[in-house]
Amino acid sequence: MAQIGLLEDNVRIAKLCVMMLHYAGHEVTVYQHPNECLRALLAQPVLPGYVPRANTLSSLPIDVLVLDLHLPDISGVEVIHSLLSHSHTQSLPIIFCSAAGPHEISRALHMAPRATFVEKPFTFQELTSAIDMALSLQQK
Repeated sequence: MAQIGLLEDNVRIAKLCVMMLHYAGHEVTVYQHPNECLRALLAQPVLPGYVPRANTLSSLPIDVLVLDLHLPDISGVEVIHSLLSHSHTQSLPIIFCSAAGPHEISRALHMAPRATFVEKPFTFQELTSAIDMALSLQQK
């Protein structure tokens, strides 16, 4: 079981993802807006003398982020840029779940080459396989 973050602005798709991920045994945190997601992931307290261990995500509230590329106000690409520019979120596994065009998908995957892409509409198997792959790559 993993803690999955879901940044999806379409309420129906978000509910479907939550249902699928719960069925697969995962816990899900739904972020309804990019700012909400970035605040949750980037607002990490810095304590005097604290030195984070390399490749640890234990301080993050999620293990994997499922990210739509088409979001209100802030694009998914901007979210990726923000996450990659902070040391404690650089190695967070990301799964792009989008109906974006090939150029936008290519750009996102170029920015985050370890990310996975699941095209909308997706199946239960496609989504859960992408989560399993992201988690297994993170453990290596």
